[in-house]
Amino acid sequence: MSPNTSFAKTRLALAVAGLCALHANTHAAEDAGEGALSKVVIKATVEKKKLGDSVSGGALGRKAALDTPFSTKAVSSDEIEDRLATSISEVLKYDASVTAISPPISTHPATIQMRGLRLDDLNGYKVDGLANINRGTEMPLEMFESVEALKGLTGFMYGFGSPGGTVNYVSKRPTTDASFSAAMGYQEGGAIKEHIDMGGRAGEQGGFGYRINLLHEDGGVQEESGSINRNAAGLNLEWRVTDDLALTYDALYQRRSSVGGTDVVLTPAVKVPAPIAGDTRLNSTGAGSDVEYSLFTVGLEYRLAPDWMANVSYRTSDSSRVYKKDQYYITNNKADYRDRVTSELHDYGFDQVQATVQGKFDTAGLRHEVVAGLTSQKLESVSSMVTPKTYLGTGNLYAPNILNVAAVNYSGGTYRDEATRQDAAFVSDTVKLTDNWSAMAGARYTRFKDTAYSTKGAVSAEYPANKTTPTVALMFKPRADTTIYGSYVEALEQAASAPASTANANQVFAPLKSKQTEIGVKTEHSLWNASAALFRIERGAQYTNAANVYVTDGQTKYQGLEFNSVAQVAKNLSLEGGIMLLDAKLEDAAPGYGGKHAVGAPRRQASLQATWREVLPGLALHAGTQYLGDLPMDAANVNQLPSVALFDAGLNYRHHFFGKMVSLRANISNIANRKYWTYYQENYLNVGAPRTASLNARVDF
Repeated sequence: MSPNTSFAKTRLALAVAGLCALHANTHAAEDAGEGALSKVVIKATVEKKKLGDSVSGGALGRKAALDTPFSTKAVSSDEIEDRLATSISEVLKYDASVTAISPPISTHPATIQMRGLRLDDLNGYKVDGLANINRGTEMPLEMFESVEALKGLTGFMYGFGSPGGTVNYVSKRPTTDASFSAAMGYQEGGAIKEHIDMGGRAGEQGGFGYRINLLHEDGGVQEESGSINRNAAGLNLEWRVTDDLALTYDALYQRRSSVGGTDVVLTPAVKVPAPIAGDTRLNSTGAGSDVEYSLFTVGLEYRLAPDWMANVSYRTSDSSRVYKKDQYYITNNKADYRDRVTSELHDYGFDQVQATVQGKFDTAGLRHEVVAGLTSQKLESVSSMVTPKTYLGTGNLYAPNILNVAAVNYSGGTYRDEATRQDAAFVSDTVKLTDNWSAMAGARYTRFKDTAYSTKGAVSAEYPANKTTPTVALMFKPRADTTIYGSYVEALEQAASAPASTANANQVFAPLKSKQTEIGVKTEHSLWNASAALFRIERGAQYTNAANVYVTDGQTKYQGLEFNSVAQVAKNLSLEGGIMLLDAKLEDAAPGYGGKHAVGAPRRQASLQATWREVLPGLALHAGTQYLGDLPMDAANVNQLPSVALFDAGLNYRHHFFGKMVSLRANISNIANRKYWTYYQENYLNVGAPRTASLNARVDF
């Protein structure tokens, strides 16, 4: 055991003991009459979110998941905390349509795929339904009440974005009653986390509400024997000015530094090497990523009439990333490599204003639910003027040569390298035709412009797009707890830039058009719920050709089946799981590529999690597995990433001590310590996370 690990464990033990001692001293007098222990809590875990709970639908407003003609998934903060999830990939790991494609400790964390399609870092991740920058940082999950995934095309709901789907982080809101909790956590490798969450209301009739979250984490991690240091703060305020008018203010800040996440890049004619242990150090001394992130939102909500609400919001967000990253370019089938080190600064600034009106009315015997709005957002991207991509040394993947990169630094100041602007108007109408049938129609008109600049400030490329993206859906409810639906959506997405390993590295492309047809069913009952969907997505294709040039050519068609369910199979035993089968093919492309399976799209995935409550009074156990199917690493399907099965397990124990709730949690991920690769992008691999144990203790005062 390393000195750092030993110190971290000692620090955790002392901190937990200190919390308990402080609590005991504070409440000894009031608890003297009931003894050292109070009665056991009957409910050991929090119920999972149900299909009847509301989810964000962007231009559709918030609706019950059961009433939306799209495939959705929502995970509550209680479940996130129970599983000790630290990344978006861990939050959504038991949805079989989601694939993790980067480790949490890297220069590109929080990157996932849905339905075989990578989410757009700059448009695919929202906070409370508004713009958010997700490139280069993992959002502080401790600040959110839930995480929602809307799978498939979301162009009508949110504007530009990947056809794979959208993730929406829902901020914690002020609590009705005063609350205060303190938590301490430990992650194998040495990282210690402290978290405080407090909320309540003040003023006449509790008209002013507040929620404050403070977080610090520091220490080593198992992944690549790296490290994490982060500080985060969240502030959520609400002022009910009158019964009809409310003002909100939300602020979020995080500074996150990490070491780890080296890219392993396959060069032509090289096979995928055998995987290495997840705790193998690959990164050079001095490598790492430092991201400073901030988000501020002001909102106004006004009730125009009993069934009509108006909302106006302004959001500004900034993310500044400085990193040094190793990329191991594998040069032969013995896994020899050349180590290329990149040092770069990248800053993104988002501004968005949005106004919506939502209401209900009856006409000609039909019930209408209408949402209409206007939105405008702009994104500015700034990069370092001189970004070295230097080959410093060689080595072998199974005996890495650790370098010192102190002398590799970006220089020459910064320049604006890209700017995008989106202005849009949208409207949707959900019409109740009969007691069983309803129809939805909507359209979004978007004026989009993407401008790339040279280091001298001149425009190097410009891609305008003015497009109306429609959506239509028909829903049938054979009974109140079941919805059968069919939907059609069109969307535009900002094309990916050429990867750094290609001959035309960083080239910008025109927006891509996508279409999606989906047929599905959702049903919810007292002991189980399930959802299933058949989908077909068509989008413009991008890939690296035989000349190592990244091109836009042909079309990719994604056809699949996804199924997810939660069932209470016994009094205290529940199962959650799902499966996705996917056929994704490249069509109308250059010879040698047409008919090939889409890069990075797994042919099948499955997941299963069991939760056993009340094993003993207050104790719950959980265990789960993920099957990640094989997938092609390149457009010609020369290399395949093999499938892998991963296993996790943990426990949650809740008990009243001295009249207050104490929660103890433990989790082990990748129990078998499987060695595996994760796919990041075409011909790019990352080391899969090793077996990792985590502990957490929380006191609700």
